[in-house]
Amino acid sequence: MSTPVSVLVDATLITFVFALAALGLAVIFGLIGVINMGHGAMLTLGAYFTWFATTSGVPFVLAIVLAAGGVCVIGVLLEHLVIRYFYDRPFETLLLTWGFFLVATEVIKIVFGTDLRTVENPLPGAIDAGVFVLPAYESMVAVISFALLAALGLILFNTTVGIKVRALAQNAEVASLLGLNIGLTYKWVFGVGSFLAGLAGALISPMLSVDPYIGNIFLVRSFFVVIVGGIGQVLGGTLIGSFLIGGSETLFALFAGQVVSQTIVFALAIMVLRFRPSGVLRAR
Repeated sequence: MSTPVSVLVDATLITFVFALAALGLAVIFGLIGVINMGHGAMLTLGAYFTWFATTSGVPFVLAIVLAAGGVCVIGVLLEHLVIRYFYDRPFETLLLTWGFFLVATEVIKIVFGTDLRTVENPLPGAIDAGVFVLPAYESMVAVISFALLAALGLILFNTTVGIKVRALAQNAEVASLLGLNIGLTYKWVFGVGSFLAGLAGALISPMLSVDPYIGNIFLVRSFFVVIVGGIGQVLGGTLIGSFLIGGSETLFALFAGQVVSQTIVFALAIMVLRFRPSGVLRAR
C-alpha cells in the first residue's frame, strides 16, 4: 500500500474514532450547555465495564451494550441527583462534573485496581481491499461511529423528539412556555450523552490498555473537537473537529515526528479559535 493512501486511510479511521469519543460530549455540551468534565470518567467506566463483562464470559457485543447501558444509568442518576439543580449555572456544573470525574476515578482504582487491563480484540487481522489494507476492528469502529452520527442526525432533524431537543437548545424558556417538559428533556439528553460516552469507552477498550486514566486521553481532545467544530453543531462540527484534532495529526506525522505533529495540531486549533471563536461551523 502506498504511503499517501495509507496515511489517508489512517487519518479517516482516526477521525471517526475521535468523533465517536467526542459524540457524547457534543450531545451534552452542545445541546444542553453542561460542561461535562466527567466525560473522561464515563469513557473509562465504559472500558472497565467491558473488560469485566468479557472476562466474565459475556460475548463482546452484549458486553458493550451492557457497559454503555451501565454508564447511561450512572449518568441519569448524576443528572437527577445533582446536575438538574444547576442548569442555569454553568460554572457550578463544570465543578460538579469535575468532582464526579475525581470520585469516579478513585472508585475505579479501589474496585479494579491500577494494573493495566486488556480487552481481547474481537476482530483481529485486516481487510484486504486491493489498493489498501484496512485494520478490521478499527474499520468496524469507524463504521459504527458513522452510523451513530447518521442516526443522531435523523433523530434531530426528522423526529418530534429532535424538534423538541433543538427547541430546547435554542431557547429553553420559550420551549417551556409552549409546553415542552424541560426537566425530562434535559434528563433524556444527558442520558443519551452518557450512553454514547460509555459506548465509546467500550468500543475503544480493545484498541488501548485499560487503566483508570484511559478517559484522560480523550477528554481534552474531545473538548477541542467540540469547540473547534462549533458548539451545538453535533454532526458536522463533530466530524470537522475530529479531523482537525485527530485526522490531521496523522497527516502531519507523515512529515514530522509525533510530538511535533501534536504541537502543530493544537496550534492550528488555537488559530481557528482565535479567528472563529464560535468554531468552524457557526450556530444558525
